[in-house]
Amino acid sequence: MQEYSVKVTLPDGQVMAVTASESDTLEAVADRFKDYYEDDIILGIVNGRLRELNKKIKSDCELSFVTTADRDGRRTYRRSVVLLLQRAIYDVYGSMTQLHVMHSLGEGYYCQLEKAVECADSQQEKYNEDTDLQGSRENSEKSVTEHDIDRIVCSMYSFVEKDLTITKHSAKTQYAEQLFKEKGLHDKERLLHYRRSSRVNLYELDGVVDYFYGFMAPSTGMLKYFDIVPYESGFVLLFPGAHSRSVEPLVTSNKLFHTLDDSREWSKMLGIGTIGSLNDAIAAGRGQEIMLLQEALMEQKIGNLAAQIASDDKKKFVMIAGPSSSGKTSFANRLSIQLIAKGRKPHPLSLDDYYVDRELCPKHPDGSFDFECLESIDVKLFNEDMNRLLKGEAVDMPSFNFKTCLLYTSPSPRD
Repeated sequence: MQEYSVKVTLPDGQVMAVTASESDTLEAVADRFKDYYEDDIILGIVNGRLRELNKKIKSDCELSFVTTADRDGRRTYRRSVVLLLQRAIYDVYGSMTQLHVMHSLGEGYYCQLEKAVECADSQQEKYNEDTDLQGSRENSEKSVTEHDIDRIVCSMYSFVEKDLTITKHSAKTQYAEQLFKEKGLHDKERLLHYRRSSRVNLYELDGVVDYFYGFMAPSTGMLKYFDIVPYESGFVLLFPGAHSRSVEPLVTSNKLFHTLDDSREWSKMLGIGTIGSLNDAIAAGRGQEIMLLQEALMEQKIGNLAAQIASDDKKKFVMIAGPSSSGKTSFANRLSIQLIAKGRKPHPLSLDDYYVDRELCPKHPDGSFDFECLESIDVKLFNEDMNRLLKGEAVDMPSFNFKTCLLYTSPSPRD
């Protein structure tokens, strides 16, 4: 039997050389080094490329590991738990109930269950017409009770205890498209219809097959940490957060949830509730129409917000929060236009102009600047300026020059 030399780099930078046979998987090698890691190993990096743990050693190589605390590891863990959830739902409800993962919410995914629509006669089912498909979904959403959740969670843990293998299959795209059509998973069918690659990766867990874009865990045994809590008309599948081996209670914002829900309703109204249906619309030449409709809906929402602000003369400040490059400045400018149309005189102020001089900006452990932390902003100067404006005083507003990385002042918008 062929043997290979494997150089394993550990978290502390130490390199250890081991021998692996051609029958050894990355998981087998990982088992030898798991005690060196505080978190569970879920992926390998072979000669600089991410690999699933069920891959076999095929040559001499350099190897390091990714844990569930790493970004790629967390994504892989979450993806794998979703497949585990799908298998549990099949176990509890059978094939006539489908899982829909709607969007992220807190440290989890908001999900809904839907009673599948049988497709015994494809000639009678025009599933590729968006309005018909969306209407059938609205009528078939399945409410989830505490009892249902208990059954699903128990089923998931039973599969974790069995440590079932998650098998990867490379299939022709046309085969996968036909497979999802037969299973009534028309969203997946339509998604693959536009895929250019001739092959796709399908993952199977105890008879349940689905398409996932990305890596998966080797088996269910390592998927021990999750929780499910009811929320609105569905439930939230919770994952570990900062600590990879514990799940914190759900912390979310109802305002954020309903904003995401409104966005979903917009998409359904426009007939683009899924990526597949969006691709259909673009292929039909509706791209420009969809963009204009989305702009009209957003402008209407901003107009309603401006009307709410303008109706209260006591409002002096409107604070817009969001991470870097999220569109705060663009939104502020659009809101300003709507406020002007309501008879107000807004003055947009950007926190970008309150960055401290670059030499004073905090840094990440790797030496890069941390522009997201509060300490990167001159909070004292900002508070002083805002208080003076509230008193009706003229203020020389700062202006941060991103080329020189220095703070300058300019006339106040009140001047």
